[in-house]
Amino acid sequence: MPCRACRTSPAYPVRAGAGPGTDSSGGSVIRNRTSGRTQGATLARRETLRRTTRRALAGAVSAVLVAGLVPFVAAPAQAAGVTITGTVKNQAGQAIAANVEISFDGGWLTTTTNASGAFTLTGVSPGTAYLNASESGNDHLYTGENWNGTASAPGYISFTVPATSVTGVNFVLDPATGILGTATDEAGKPLANIGWTVLEYRPTEGDWYPPQMGPLLTDEDGRMWWRTEVGKTYKLCFEDDWYGDPSWRPTVRYADRCWNQAATQAAATPITVTEATRRQTFTVALPVAGKSLLPGTPFVTGAAKVGSALTADPGQWTPSGVALSYRWVAYRGATRIELPSTSRTFVPTAENVAAGDSITVEVTGTLAGYKTATRSAWAGEVGKPTPTLSSPVKITGTPTAGNTLTASWGTLTPAVTYPMLTWYVDGQEDGRGTSSGNTTFAVTAAHANKRIEVRLEAYPEGYNPVRSVAAVTAGSPLTAVTPTVSGTLAVGKTLTATPGAWGPAPVTLGYQWYRSGTAISGATAAAYKLVEADRAKTLTVKVTGSKAGYVTASRTSAATTAVQGVLTAPMPTISGTTAVGRTLTLSTGTWGPAPVALSYRWYRSGVAISGATATTYTLTASDRGKTITVHVAGRKTGYVSTSRSSAATAAIRGVLTTKTPTVTGTLKVGSTLKAAPGTWGPAPVTLAYQWYRGSTAISGAKSSTYKLVAADKGTTIKVRVTGSKSGYVSAAKYSAATAKIA
Repeated sequence: MPCRACRTSPAYPVRAGAGPGTDSSGGSVIRNRTSGRTQGATLARRETLRRTTRRALAGAVSAVLVAGLVPFVAAPAQAAGVTITGTVKNQAGQAIAANVEISFDGGWLTTTTNASGAFTLTGVSPGTAYLNASESGNDHLYTGENWNGTASAPGYISFTVPATSVTGVNFVLDPATGILGTATDEAGKPLANIGWTVLEYRPTEGDWYPPQMGPLLTDEDGRMWWRTEVGKTYKLCFEDDWYGDPSWRPTVRYADRCWNQAATQAAATPITVTEATRRQTFTVALPVAGKSLLPGTPFVTGAAKVGSALTADPGQWTPSGVALSYRWVAYRGATRIELPSTSRTFVPTAENVAAGDSITVEVTGTLAGYKTATRSAWAGEVGKPTPTLSSPVKITGTPTAGNTLTASWGTLTPAVTYPMLTWYVDGQEDGRGTSSGNTTFAVTAAHANKRIEVRLEAYPEGYNPVRSVAAVTAGSPLTAVTPTVSGTLAVGKTLTATPGAWGPAPVTLGYQWYRSGTAISGATAAAYKLVEADRAKTLTVKVTGSKAGYVTASRTSAATTAVQGVLTAPMPTISGTTAVGRTLTLSTGTWGPAPVALSYRWYRSGVAISGATATTYTLTASDRGKTITVHVAGRKTGYVSTSRSSAATAAIRGVLTTKTPTVTGTLKVGSTLKAAPGTWGPAPVTLAYQWYRGSTAISGAKSSTYKLVAADKGTTIKVRVTGSKSGYVSAAKYSAATAKIA
């Protein structure tokens, strides 16, 4: 919940310092969106002030803020020391139920008055001290005062505690001067945590000014208090626009209203303080405006310089469907100027530099049935230098329950001793606020499926802020397995990824193949066909598993050995007569890329022939009836050794043993000649005959005998014997020619 003292002790406002929306004295100035004239605090501007205030307070020592007493560090009081006694009463002498507090060197003590208004403080150290009395509760009937040594008086006053006990410390509190307001719904129920603003009219400037402190919120009774001054005029307005505490998530939001039930600050009824109206009470009823959005916290990245884009990150808004709009605003001194950009980006111009503009972006979310919400973020002052960050903030660690995430970032120039970190869960602050010590985040089961974001902001003196953001999504861990790769590591071959058993099933798996560490475009399936670009490279595959409610996980296989190229290897051919004793010749074709070392091996019906390793081979008797093939192997560094085998020849035929035939008989027309073939082998050999007259075959003369006819007279006769046998080469032999036939 917000600081109650911040709301109820305006005598000591928290100053945000010079920045967007402050005048030269540090006072807050809020401008009307349409006219540019001061009309009071708009939602977006007040949000900027609140965030600036939170940055100013981040990492500060815990402090107590009470009326008339500045903050100080609480320390254990001493057990022995001076005793101080006295009373707290009003001007009529009536006892006041009050808190009495004293701070001194070495301690801080507090007590309360009894029914008679008396109090006792013991264990006070002698020396300078600050003793304050203020009424208990939140009725704001009296103004707190300090003891000056002889009497009570308003203001931050010290007194000297002697070495002996002090009596007669009698406070007389004056009636309080201020506005006590209550915000209720239309049924009269008090509304807690409603933002409020008291605007003070300044006649010399002709304008209304709000306080510069915050967030200013109603307490659990729907009440607020603001100290006023006699003779001044004020306006009181309530705005249900506070989203800063993760524990505060109302289901509905209320419309903005001012006293007396005015819908705008301009229409609010002024409240003038007189001697007769020092303490005034007001109740303002707020109608329901709609359900409550859960807005994100905007964040601006980029440098506020000419020509460089500023980009608004709106944060995460819920529920889904919220329409977001953007308005970039420049503050020139006390004047609010709406810039022309209504997109997520804005590029400052030379005009912004010349005017010294301080740039803010306002993000507004709208959704039917919900109250419109506006959040803002300061971008910086155009023209001021922006620090450099050598590398952006990043989150390391596994985002699953029981693990710790760590934020780290590069070097800031100039150096910043305390860069500020804020963690968000689904767009909402995690409750630890903004601190330089927020470098880690503990993930619990409650964070499953939620976006965890860290924002880094640094504010070196004299510089604009530098900002960076990183995010992860939390979930349960998947059972992830390192994949394996199988297949031949050669161009043209296909590799296959085996992912292993991921769980709990079913798990959606995605694949990405890498060539020597570089992702291969389009290679996103479980199988990958190697191409020429892969030659001499190693291959890996990354398998990514995803499942709703679980943290996406990735595993990468071990790298393969280098992929080899594939040789151009044509099919060899064999030429020559396929008969025993004949020589066969190999034609290899052109292998490439040249040079390719080739080796040869001849095979007889699939069995390597010993010693047959040349480009030619002479057939032997052992080859008869067998087929012959030749195997050519090519080798080249960086390529797959490749071999090619020729087609098999027909079965190798044997060679017949032949004889030259002879012709016997009378060489005279009418006589019969006889052919003697001799012995052919291996037996049996089928013999065929053909008789010739000179060199011309005699038609029909195909037996082993031939009867000479008149046409033969004066010619020579010879015979051809042809032997044939299965598995052998047919052979033919001619006899010698006879003498001329008579």
